[in-house]
Amino acid sequence: MRRDAAFVSALAALTLTASACLPAARAPTPSVTPGPPSPSSSSSPPSSTPSPSPSPSLSPSPTPASSAAVHTTAVTLPDDPHFFSVGGQDSTRILLFDSAATRAPVEVVRFDPAPVPGGPDVRTIAFGASADGRVLVIARRFSEQRTVQYLVRPQTGEVVVLLTDLASSFSVPVVSPDGARYAFARSGDAAGTGVFIADARAGPDPKRIVASDPQIVGSPPQPSAWSPDGKWLAVTYQNDTGSRMGVVQISAGETTLDIAREAFTGGNARLLGYGGAIDWRGGDQNLLITSSRNIFGGRSFVYTGTVAGGTPRELYVPNTDTVLSGAAWHPALDRFFVDERPLCCGVNAPSTISIRKPDGSGTNVYASPFVDVPWWSKDGTRLWAQVGGDDSVGYLRDLLSTTSVMFCLRSAGPPCL
Repeated sequence: MRRDAAFVSALAALTLTASACLPAARAPTPSVTPGPPSPSSSSSPPSSTPSPSPSPSLSPSPTPASSAAVHTTAVTLPDDPHFFSVGGQDSTRILLFDSAATRAPVEVVRFDPAPVPGGPDVRTIAFGASADGRVLVIARRFSEQRTVQYLVRPQTGEVVVLLTDLASSFSVPVVSPDGARYAFARSGDAAGTGVFIADARAGPDPKRIVASDPQIVGSPPQPSAWSPDGKWLAVTYQNDTGSRMGVVQISAGETTLDIAREAFTGGNARLLGYGGAIDWRGGDQNLLITSSRNIFGGRSFVYTGTVAGGTPRELYVPNTDTVLSGAAWHPALDRFFVDERPLCCGVNAPSTISIRKPDGSGTNVYASPFVDVPWWSKDGTRLWAQVGGDDSVGYLRDLLSTTSVMFCLRSAGPPCL
């Protein structure tokens, strides 16, 4: 999602020929509307906790009253896929971009408008993707008490309703690299709060991997990223001085996070320190972790650590009141980008993207109020980011060159409506 609250407001236009908006060829598939409910699949409470009462609020499919059509387009996946979303509550589209090319991104998923809830309007759509792009898991929040999770296979346009969650929380799905599993957070009673893992292939059968006290402010913890081999899951949680980063070994079973004591008990898990984002590209012994302060305190810095914990090595510490949105290793592991902006003030505070070496030295490559967290191409020759446009078009720009690609915000186009 874009950092700017006025996502489709007029932005500074970039120079680009109109031909860049031509979409790649793709074969349409019918829209899919979730079908009638099937037998429910309950979450698994820890062995020491009795089954919750009433029955668990996880079900494999939504009721028809809360369903909204999901429209998909079958696409040919490139070797270097990158998915991103544009739009708002009732206009969200998920697009696919080939990070090794300069073609305009193509639409993979769009949604029909959802009914306006009777209470607060918290409608939200978020998604995660497998490393090869073959699996998308999408969470759509219809109301405070209803979230539906979908599986989408972009190559075929297949849509499957994974489950319906009746808890009050909302979580971005974090898909394992191989697309076999995904993690999500939920809050509920003592047996239903924490981080859960579900099978994305055989159907939903959520198992809790991190339990957390539902009475503690900031609960539940959130999944952040899987290790490349799928053996570990990074999780974060918030307290009064910022976010903390931990890692959990999946095969060791459920662990419990005591936020008040800042400690895990059971299973095999440990806290690494401050952190809201993690990059596993460097392996278990070279994790790149980004910590950002908030208005209440905390620290903004980038450091490396290991799954075993120990003393972190600080790589970059800003010298001003700065919020860090992310950092990621270059594929060669000899440098990383940092996305930072001033803590104060306003939604249009300029962001600065820099490339830094492990000794902290670096060079700024781009600065603008209208730039999202970038990503490396697979070969590391490009650093792409979504940048400004206007109310009908957006741009993807290689921050290491002058290359940019225009795309339509509300339609496949051209023309961009």
